[in-house]
Amino acid sequence: MSKAKLWVGPVFLEPIEHKYHHRETGKIYKSVTTTLSSIEPHFDSEAVSLAITRQPDNAKQERYIGLNQQQILDFWQQLNDEANIYGTKVHDIVERYLLANKWYFPTEDEEGEFEQKVIEGYENLKIDEGIAVWPERILFSEEYELAGMSDLIIDIDDVFFDVWDWKTNREFNFFDQFGYKTLFKPFDHMQSCQWSVYTLQLSVYTYMYEMEFPGRKCRQICIGYWDKETKSFEKIQIMYMKHEAKKLIEMHHYNLMKNA
Repeated sequence: MSKAKLWVGPVFLEPIEHKYHHRETGKIYKSVTTTLSSIEPHFDSEAVSLAITRQPDNAKQERYIGLNQQQILDFWQQLNDEANIYGTKVHDIVERYLLANKWYFPTEDEEGEFEQKVIEGYENLKIDEGIAVWPERILFSEEYELAGMSDLIIDIDDVFFDVWDWKTNREFNFFDQFGYKTLFKPFDHMQSCQWSVYTLQLSVYTYMYEMEFPGRKCRQICIGYWDKETKSFEKIQIMYMKHEAKKLIEMHHYNLMKNA
């Protein structure tokens, strides 16, 4: 039986502008994902799309043949929007399932079949749900004015906890496939790829949960990667980079104070 609980705290996510607000102080906190974007190399969509239009048709990917630059940019935006909708759907299904204490029965149609696949995928991960499960748990630091949302925090017992996150990318890269680009200093010892960014993201969530509950310790960090082809979750273990997480938070706070 699920031990899921809905977390209600002083910080909430405003869904339209996607900003974290403190209920009492009124402060708006910067998100962890926004902070992470500041250390990632910028993808120059204008330059890349223009370069594609200048390629001969026999050198282009088939999907780009006959498209001008704006059409390529619009196509990329469409792919991004569809990916966000798809990812949100997977997240919502798991959250609803857990908060319903697993008394959740999908409808007998195409949408229901997809929901059932996601539920089966979650169950096949055989997650240790400990003593309490917190879906879509907001983590925050008043001191550093930073917030983010973990897809799943699990209190294993009174000391240890696990952190889970669902990812639905078309691919999951463990290294930079287009050369050897790194993240910006002081994280230039890490390649610019999904594994590095997600490791930092979840390490920051873990560090903020430890700051909120100083007596607790992280047992493990995992990604449930949803494979769109097989419609199943794969467990990807993530290391806890506490030193880097602390450095990222402090860098964010320094920039915040510098620009105040």
